[in-house]
Order: sequence, then C-alpha cells, then structure tokens
Amino acid sequence: MYSGWPATNEPRNSHFDRKGNAKGKEKSAPYPVLDHGTLVAAALHDANGRLEWTSIVADPPKAEQSLLKSGKPVLVFPATRTPPLQLSKMSVLHRAEQGANFLRTFVPDIDIPAELIRDEITKDAKILREFEDFDPYAGNQLEPIIRWDSSSKQSSFLAFPVGELKRDLNVSPFVYSKEGGACLKPSPQSIRTFDTPIQQISASKCIGQKQGSHTFWNEKITSHNLLASYLLVRTFGTTSLLEFKTSGSASNPAMHVEELGSITSSATGGMQAVDVKIAATPLDMTLVNNQGAVRLVRRAASSLESDIFWRLELTDNMDTCLLMSKNRLKKLDFRTKDTTLEMYAAISNEILTSVEDFQTDSMIRLCTTNQVIWIDRRSTAKPLLSFNHGRAFDRTLEVKTIAFQPGHPTILSSRKNSLLSIYDISRSNESLVHVQTPPYCLTALADGVQKGHTFLRHPLDPPDSPVSFFRLSDVGSIRAFLLSTTDRGEVSFSWSEDVKRLTAQSARLQDEASTHSSRDLTMLDMFPAYDHIFRVHSHEKGMDAEEAAESLYDLIEKAPSYWQDFNGPVDQVLTTYDVLFRSGDEPPHPTRADFLTDSVVNSTRSYRALLQGRVSTDSYKKGAAWNYDLIPTLSRFDADMAPDLRTVADHLRRFDLHSDAGRSAQSVRREVEAREQLVLDLAMSHHVYSPQPFSVGGDVQNELETMTKTLSLDDEPPPVSFTFLRPIAKNSDDKEDSISMGVRSLLKDWDVGTDPRKSVYRDLYGGGDVERAPIRRRAIPPTALPSERSAAQQRPPTVVAATSTSQFHAGQRFLTQEIKFHHRSGSQPVTMDTGISGMSQDFMASTQILPGAYGGRPAIKKKVVKKRVGGF
Repeated sequence: MYSGWPATNEPRNSHFDRKGNAKGKEKSAPYPVLDHGTLVAAALHDANGRLEWTSIVADPPKAEQSLLKSGKPVLVFPATRTPPLQLSKMSVLHRAEQGANFLRTFVPDIDIPAELIRDEITKDAKILREFEDFDPYAGNQLEPIIRWDSSSKQSSFLAFPVGELKRDLNVSPFVYSKEGGACLKPSPQSIRTFDTPIQQISASKCIGQKQGSHTFWNEKITSHNLLASYLLVRTFGTTSLLEFKTSGSASNPAMHVEELGSITSSATGGMQAVDVKIAATPLDMTLVNNQGAVRLVRRAASSLESDIFWRLELTDNMDTCLLMSKNRLKKLDFRTKDTTLEMYAAISNEILTSVEDFQTDSMIRLCTTNQVIWIDRRSTAKPLLSFNHGRAFDRTLEVKTIAFQPGHPTILSSRKNSLLSIYDISRSNESLVHVQTPPYCLTALADGVQKGHTFLRHPLDPPDSPVSFFRLSDVGSIRAFLLSTTDRGEVSFSWSEDVKRLTAQSARLQDEASTHSSRDLTMLDMFPAYDHIFRVHSHEKGMDAEEAAESLYDLIEKAPSYWQDFNGPVDQVLTTYDVLFRSGDEPPHPTRADFLTDSVVNSTRSYRALLQGRVSTDSYKKGAAWNYDLIPTLSRFDADMAPDLRTVADHLRRFDLHSDAGRSAQSVRREVEAREQLVLDLAMSHHVYSPQPFSVGGDVQNELETMTKTLSLDDEPPPVSFTFLRPIAKNSDDKEDSISMGVRSLLKDWDVGTDPRKSVYRDLYGGGDVERAPIRRRAIPPTALPSERSAAQQRPPTVVAATSTSQFHAGQRFLTQEIKFHHRSGSQPVTMDTGISGMSQDFMASTQILPGAYGGRPAIKKKVVKKRVGGF
C-alpha cells in the first residue's frame, strides 16, 4: 500500500510575471495540486496480485442518480430583523462637515477641531469598509444540536439568533415520523436573551456509540449523562456555556437552557474571541482570540454541581492550580486531562470563602465562614491546624499572609467591616507548626461596603519594612495605612493639582447624589402627540359632534325625568352634567370620572342649548330629594361669578389673546371654543343634587333630650349633631363621647347659617370688661304683659303703681338671682339691688314654722365644689 500521492519538494522555474525581488523560482507544494482537466498524479497499486495504475482523478460516474441535485427553496422561518443599513456613499470630507455641524448644534460649548473629526471619520470609514468585505468576528450563527435520549433514539434541534438586535437565542425542534421523516417546527419564542448581539453558536458533537455508551472525543460517558447537550454562545461581550435540556413528548418538546458559566476576555489574554469550540462535555472549551492565542479552558467534573461560586489560586507549579467551590477545595493538574486531588471538603454548617497558597512555608491558608485552616501542600490528608475566628456569617472573608521578620502572620479581613484579625502561625526549626502569638485584632478605616483591598510592599524595601494596606470603597475612594512591627507611621503620598480638583468635584458629587442620581435625559419628539390633540382630535371631535346633535337633544328631553327613572345606588352627589350624562346610554369606554369621558354634552351645541334656556336646573330640582347651588360659595372666591352665562363669558374675555393680523382663524376659533367650554363646565357643575335627603338636626329622641336639658338648670351643653359631613368611627376601645365639653360649649352658642364676622365674644366667667352681646332669653308668654298693661289702665294710680312695680321687680329679682346669685340659699330673703326702687312696703322675715327636720332653716352648708369645664 502506498502512503500517499507522489509529490516533489524541489523548486521549479516561475512562469508568472513578477516584479523586483519577487522574480525567481517558486517552491512546489508537498502535495498534489489539482487543476481542472489535468492529470496531476498517478500511482501503482495491487489489484488481485497484479499492479495497476490508478489516477487521483476517479472515473466519471456511470449513473446520473449519483449526482447531487437541488430542490425548490421554501421559507421555513420568517424574517425578524430589518435590512442592514447601507454604508454612506458620501466622501470623507462631506461626512466630516456633517459631523462638525452636528457637534456645533448640540454641543456648542465644546470646540472640536475639524481635523480631529476628519481623522476619526476616516478611521471609522476604513474599518467599516474592511468589515464589509470580511468580518473576522462573525462566526457560524446557524448550528444544529444532536441530543441522545437513549442508546437508540436521538433528537435534533436548530439554534439561531432572532430579534432586531440578534440578542435572542431561538431553538426550534425537528419532529421525526416514519411516514414523513424529519420536519422542522419553528418556535416563535426565544429561550434566552443576551446583553449583546450573538456572533457565534457552537454545539457539542457526538462521535460514536459502543455497547450502551457513547464516545465523545475519546471520553466515555454513560447514557444517563447524555440527557443534556451543551452550547457555547459567543457574543460581543462574553462567551456563555449553556446546558440544553428538553422535557415533554417528542412531538411537542419543552426546551430550556441553564447557564453553567461565562468566559470573559480575561480567558483569551484580554482580547476578544473570534472562534470557540466545545467538546462533547463541558469539561474542555477551546478559545482563540484576535491575536491568534489559543486558550484551553478546562473545568473539573465537580463543576457540574449547582454552584456559581468558584475561585482559582495559582501555585508554584505552572501546570497546577487550586480550584475552590463553596464546598470543596481541589488541585488541578493540566498535564493530564482529569487529574484532580481533593484537599478539603466543607462540613455541613460552613462555606469556603477564600484560599491562599503561601509558597515560602509550603502551607495553604483556607478560610471558611467558621474557621481559618492551615494545610500542608505536601501532605493534604488532613489539615495541620485551624482557628475558629468567631466572626458572623460572612462570605466575603479573605486571608492574606505577609512576610515579616521573623514570622509570617496571616491577616483575616472582610469587605463588610473594618476589622482585621491577625494569626501568627509559622514553622519552627523542627518543621513543626507553632502559634507564635495569640490572635488579636486591628481596626481599619472603612467607608461602607468595600470593593477590594490589597497589601503592598515596594520591591526595593527591606523585608522588615512596613506594609501598606489599601482599601477601595464602593464610591471609588481609596484609603491606606501602614502595617509595621516598629512604628506607626503614615503612608506617604503627594497630590497634584488635578487630584485636588477631583477632590472638590467629589465633594459636589456627594451633595448632588441624593437629588440628581435618578435624573435621566431623554429626547422625544412630541409633535405626533400635539398634532393628534390639536388637529386630529379636534377635527374628529367636531365631526362627531355634528353627527351626535340629535343625541344631545334626546338627552335634554330625558333629563327632567331622570329622578323618576332612577333605580340605582349613588355614592356621591350629582351635578347637572352628571344628570345629563346619565340620562343617555352607557359609554363604550367608561372612566372613573364622568367628566373625563367623551360625551355629546361637551360640545358647542350644548353651550347653545344653555344660552337658549333649554337646559333648566329648576326641572332637575323637582325630582331631587336635596339640591344646593354653589354660586354664592363660588362668588366669595371670584366676585365676577354669576349665575348668568353671558356675564361669566364676558368676564372671561379679559383673558383672550391680543388680536393682530398674524393670528390665524383656527387660533381664534380654538380660543372661542375653549372659553365656551369653560363656561359650559361652570354652568354644568354649580348645581348639585342628591337622591337622598340630608337631615339638618339629629333624630327625634336626641331632639327631645336636647330640649329637656335646655329647660333644666344643668350647665351641661347639648351633644353636637352632624348633618351632611359625619365623622367615621374608628376601631378603638374608647366608647365614650370623643367631643369634649369645651367644644360642645363653644358650639352651643353657634347657630348654623349665621355670619361668623358678626359674632361677639362673651366671657362666661365674668373676668373682663369686654363688651357683651345681649343675652338671648326665652320669650315671656304673650298673655302676661297685656294683662298687666290692661290692669294698669283700670286700677287707681297708687295701688296700680305699687302692685305693677312689685310684680315687675319680683320677676327682675328672679332673673337676677338666677344669673348672678344662683348659689345663694337660706330662709331669710335676699336684699334687693340698689337699682330697684318704688316699693311701698319692705319685705319682712317670715315667722311661720315650716315642716322639716330644722323647721325650714337651712341645713349645714356643704363646701361648694366648682364644676370643671373640660376643653379649656
């Protein structure tokens, strides 16, 4: 057998026209170069014991059926994006002028040279032309997915990006049947959305099958692990590793993906990846960046666990590294494929937070939420020792070891607080691990949550020099201090003028953060909205009003009988507009407020009907149980408010715009319509009606009780009665009357409807000389005075005067004693006031013995207790 086609590596003479140093001999390729119609290579081979010549070009096919043919193209999935924008055909100079005009228009305060704009646009045009010819970042975006459900059954899918920005991943299944074969069922829904457009999709490939197991790139995995396929989706930002799963029946599968991890530009040397490939399992991923550097991203089998926390730590060997999850610490060896060494497994109540491999003493520092552990890398069967740090549950704990003379202290820190714990543990001369000093703590200055920290010693400093500790806050500020065993110096620094200006800007940012942090700049063209409001909507509204003229007249005729046909509950009082609006049919688009609903009532014809008197509020008052006119109340706020519509319209003319030759007829018409609409709204709302009456006073029982208390001599004020506005009882245990006696005393002398400006203060305690209003008393029965006057005219003057005067002063004495001497009592009469005269006889003491324990004499006088009036 031959190993290949014959070829030669010797150079041959060039027959191509070349210039300069390119002339000369051309080196042949070490393989046959085929060309149409030529015999490039031939060789002898064994055929049944005889040598026969065979050519690299086979004989032509004998049957026409062996040739491939194309079928009729059909559309299996519709377009989801607009056509790409065509590059501008304008010259670079013209585009530079347009860019400069744009910057001068929108950024007039910044002076940008035209040369700079021209250079940037030239570079941009060159890059766009190159990418139009060939885009090295664009990979294959249409990828089939083969998934093995069992050893004898597999399913197929098609993955591709959809959407205007190509950020949505769509996976459509193929449904297979024995009669029709494979049939693509496009799915309209995407299964995942990325932050940036998709550039490439790569799926895991299946190679072979052997005795119930499947070989994937020389690695055997049982069928149980093949229920999910894997996808690498490369976008402009990152490369995502997805696990593709299905559920449900084969004819209608439910598809979803789960992200196992993402690969950023740091995995490709800080460059953007241009191609990605994935093996049959997510253990190996190969990436190449735009510099041609190939990186192998290898994940251990334990990475298939449901854990998103992973940390890497480099060792002194370039072929190994430490991989830590929240539960396990393992050592990976890149020289073999799956060599992992488990170094530590977390217990049930702890989580691993950080790991450090300190190369000087060959010990690994491992921190958990409970303890700090020291492990010998040469013997990882069990840790050397550990310390319980006693910190609260914190997953940001980190350990860092610093080389000091003579020991190597380990510092435990956190991003959530400023506490530093120091553990001085090192090996002795006998290679034993010792704790040199007990653990102690330090406090570092911190501003809220920290974003990072580091320890730094300059390479030129001696080993026993201090170490600087730096912290980065969440606002971007950095604080630092020294760690030393000798002194407590400060970190040396020097600020330039630019840094000082940044300090002033930082202070202003702190002040403006609370007020300007949520502000956003959005430019929006509101012309379509204003055009719809002022032109389209007005035009349509005018047309609708003309068509609905008959409907308006029907409403006006039905409105007076609204209360007769009323049969529904009303939670609020109604205005004239509500009565007219509810007299018609229900609107197709109701709102919470009737005046916000489009109706024929809000039209020019309705305004004319008001002027003509066709809408009369008197007819609406007849059927309402209660009504009220708000014009007197509104007139107190605006003196020009009147019930006459023409008067109100004349008053509103003062707010018209100045008429000039430049105003259009449409502007004047809109102004008149707006004024008429305002007059219409005021006329339709100043009368209110209610289908339920409102009681002015309380109920009959309360009225009788109030009258009884008024006739009695008790000073207790009557309770307050509510009419239209009534308080709502709250859920409280206090069942007593919440209105105090002071409030009731004030409301006792207040009559509803009186003018408050005419009220005169009356001192009830008699402590001042304030002018008092005349006291209203109950009217004397009309039969008393006429009888006195008639008696005075018939009897003799002397007798009449004495009798009449005595009766009058007796009544005056009773009133005087009731008001001023209410608490006086006794068997002896009280001396009359000095103002009373004209009496013919003096009063004498009574000698009649009265019944009782003391013969009419007063009992022992009790101490007078002054009643306390609450509310003052």
